[in-house]
Amino acid sequence: MYIPSALRSACLTFAVAAVLGLPSSPLAAQPPRINTDELPRLEAFSHATRVGDLIFVAGTLGTVGQSFDLAPGGIGPQTTQTLRNIETILEAAGSDLAHLAKCTVYLTDMANFGEMNVAWIAVLGDSPPARATIESPTLALGAAVEIECIAQRRRPEPN
Repeated sequence: MYIPSALRSACLTFAVAAVLGLPSSPLAAQPPRINTDELPRLEAFSHATRVGDLIFVAGTLGTVGQSFDLAPGGIGPQTTQTLRNIETILEAAGSDLAHLAKCTVYLTDMANFGEMNVAWIAVLGDSPPARATIESPTLALGAAVEIECIAQRRRPEPN
């Protein structure tokens, strides 16, 4: 039986979208942008975007409160604050740190890997998400660490 390639392509698109929980129509609504007033934000990007049950958290720094001031004390405190800021973003998006799937950590100096790792484990415990760590010569605001993540949205509690 002959199936036109356009039909095969459309069927494949719908099947992949269904498996991933993504909108299957090219005319789907814009994915929800997630921003929280608890953290500073530049107008050029959102804190996160939700697509289906996935939350894509933008590169996040260890800023304190609503200011653009970095947590003092170096890589350890900056890593801890960065993860707390990610937690704030995930809460606004309907998730939490336990639902992190993948993170990418950017360090300005790989010599700080060990200290970053200590802070990472202190916050995320013994079951952390998948992670890649990449050296980047400079980060915004002169930060020592920046982290971007993908998380899954929490499922509503059954009644």
